[in-house]
Amino acid sequence: MGKYSKTILIVLVVFLLGINIAVIITYRTHLKNDEQALEQIEDIPPRQFGNFIAQELDLDASQEEQFRDFRRLYNRSANRTLMAMNGVRSRMARELKSVGPDRDQLDKLAGQLGEMHKRLKILTFDYYCNMQSVLRPEQQEKLSVLFQSMLSAPVHSPGRSPRSERSQMRNY
Repeated sequence: MGKYSKTILIVLVVFLLGINIAVIITYRTHLKNDEQALEQIEDIPPRQFGNFIAQELDLDASQEEQFRDFRRLYNRSANRTLMAMNGVRSRMARELKSVGPDRDQLDKLAGQLGEMHKRLKILTFDYYCNMQSVLRPEQQEKLSVLFQSMLSAPVHSPGRSPRSERSQMRNY
């Protein structure tokens, strides 16, 4: 192999090494930014979420009152659904704990839980649409960004149980 070929190979290896390092740095930077965004969301106590939204969106008094009404309606409906989901989960646990779990019963319970989860998501979408309906265009954009950051947040963070995060997110 000639001197010219070795030089080309060395330059190519250095170039590829540089690209790999740049990709790793970029990935870590994005990962860190995502973690910081998630921490900001998690730092909002669930009971103060309405106040946080009102402040972030700069709501007027009429909008705040409508938001409060939407939140009450959503919380009542969502809490009923969540209680029913917990009941189904308990029945699933009892069935799984039994000596001979009935697979058909477990399938039926899984279907019920899925339907309830769907109902909960529809309630959330209705809540979001209700909020959007009373906002000015610039406020709608801010709300969209807030909801997007919540919906794209991972369900499970290292060191935290998925169940505790689910219970925290339902209050949003």
